[in-house]
Amino acid sequence: MARFAEPHSTAPAPYITDWQAWDGDFYTVKSTAVGWPPWEDYNTEGLRDREHTPQKRPSAWRVACLGDSVTLGWGIRPEDAWPQVLEQLAAAADRDLDVMNVALGGWSTRQELIAYRKIARRYRPDQVLLGICLNDVAEMQNNLSRPPKFLAALYSRSALVRRLVGAREREIGAVEDLFRSPDAPNVRRGYERMFADLRALRDEVHADGAGFGILVFPFRFQLARGAPPPLAQATIAEFCRREGIAFLDLLPALAAAGEGAFHDYDHFSAEGARLVAEQALVSRLIPPEAGAGGRVASAMPLPDVVAALEDRNVAVRTAAVWALGQVGEAAAPERPELVRLLQDNDPFVRAGAAYALGGIGSAAAPAVPALTARLADPDERVRWQAVDALGKIGPQADSVEPLAKLVRDAACPGRGLAAEQLGRVGSAASPAVPDLIEAVSDARPDVRWRAVWALGQIGPDAASAVPVLRTALADADLRWRAAEALGEIGPPAAAAVPDLVPLLEDPSSNVRWRVATALGAIGARRAAPSLAAAASDPAENVRLEAVSSLVELHADRSLVEPVLLVALHDPDTRVRRQAVRGVNRLDWISPAAWHGLEAASHDPDAAVREKALQVLARGRPLTNTER
Repeated sequence: MARFAEPHSTAPAPYITDWQAWDGDFYTVKSTAVGWPPWEDYNTEGLRDREHTPQKRPSAWRVACLGDSVTLGWGIRPEDAWPQVLEQLAAAADRDLDVMNVALGGWSTRQELIAYRKIARRYRPDQVLLGICLNDVAEMQNNLSRPPKFLAALYSRSALVRRLVGAREREIGAVEDLFRSPDAPNVRRGYERMFADLRALRDEVHADGAGFGILVFPFRFQLARGAPPPLAQATIAEFCRREGIAFLDLLPALAAAGEGAFHDYDHFSAEGARLVAEQALVSRLIPPEAGAGGRVASAMPLPDVVAALEDRNVAVRTAAVWALGQVGEAAAPERPELVRLLQDNDPFVRAGAAYALGGIGSAAAPAVPALTARLADPDERVRWQAVDALGKIGPQADSVEPLAKLVRDAACPGRGLAAEQLGRVGSAASPAVPDLIEAVSDARPDVRWRAVWALGQIGPDAASAVPVLRTALADADLRWRAAEALGEIGPPAAAAVPDLVPLLEDPSSNVRWRVATALGAIGARRAAPSLAAAASDPAENVRLEAVSSLVELHADRSLVEPVLLVALHDPDTRVRRQAVRGVNRLDWISPAAWHGLEAASHDPDAAVREKALQVLARGRPLTNTER
């Protein structure tokens, strides 16, 4: 199905998703691959979700949400994705839902079916919800209607074969085709392929004793005035009625909310995702008795919610504390009571208290010591909510020693989370560097990568970590993180240059571009020849960082100028911009550079043109003799 290339934008990509576990058309993400911001890791299943244990809580109703980037929450924080919000809203209503976000960008119903078989089934969900984005129809048709390989090879060489294959006729050109040409053969085949997967998934889920339902997400253009009739939703709804599948059409609710429910053409904003979660919770997709309880504390007046925090009934306290988390900053007066509830005997109450403190934000800063202590909580959910709350409150320099104490405890279940928080504190966390160095050798991958990341965030003050980071370069799972950390440390990491240079040829472009960046940040002029060679790397991000580092290093002109002249014609706009910047920093303009700039002054990109004209304004080119 859809294969992913590195991000392409007008600025260097802050990260590259590190795909793994390719199996035919299925893939996940490495559990040590970074999200954005850098502390958003993927779990051990390769998904953008917290860890879940196969053994669920006795009172919990487990819901597995299958989907693509819309369900994943592309462009918003993980905790704002609709499955995560669904769990939070359920808790506020005293319903114990254990919600799994089993989604990745580019998945369609084929990968979602495989994901149920390979991942979700092991967790024995009580309910499976499948989020359908309308481009699933097009992707199913376009990816599964390819001709055989031998015919594809002939296709590239013969106009006659191209005419006979009729590739364009096989494909659905755009989602709009579902509305413009609903009866076209390719559109009908797309639906048929998707429906076949839905039947298979439904049958397998039911055979496993779980419930099954479908949510259909609209595209933003369907909310605009004059939008075409929702024929795609009607087609899917009719299929669900015939097959007896529970179905939720989100178009009416999102249309009422307006285009602000989206942050691009099909991905929800945080507000839109919350609306989806609210609709899912009250719909018939999830049985009303699921998760027990059912007391909707969020509908209670705020004084009653506050009073319920002291109730002896754990179910009442649970509902109240999670409901208070929906209040946000207005709950600040209840901070002392929430801190007390961080010590509650019930882990669901403790997690809710952390959630509510995070909702208060920076005004909850006095609660940081209590939240820090919860990073060692025996319950994973409490730890997860505590670290999320600390992130929302913001880094506190006075928390360094309590966090370092947790990092020193090799058996602490929150050792990695404590390391992460030290990284957020930054250079003020330098007293914890020895503890973080020790944590790099932890047996748990999540502890190792967080410790490495934290050392990089501390920066030059973490220079004593250079030897252990050099060793970490040999670990395939830590390599790019170690390279990035060495770059953040900067010139004090010069001893690592001999280890970094060979990695400019690492099989992973994710490693190569970060190594190129690190060499520039360290000031490794001796690496200039290797960076010049990397400037012709097939990966755009590697070329960009190689050129950028060469410019920053003020390397020898005879080495740099030929690289810049080639880079002025690079297919990537970002590389061309950097090349013009590099030419501008040369001490004089040669005739060859002048001609390159003249060509750049007609570049399709306005920023390239503008900068090239500025450099040309410096005057005519000089020859070596004139110099």
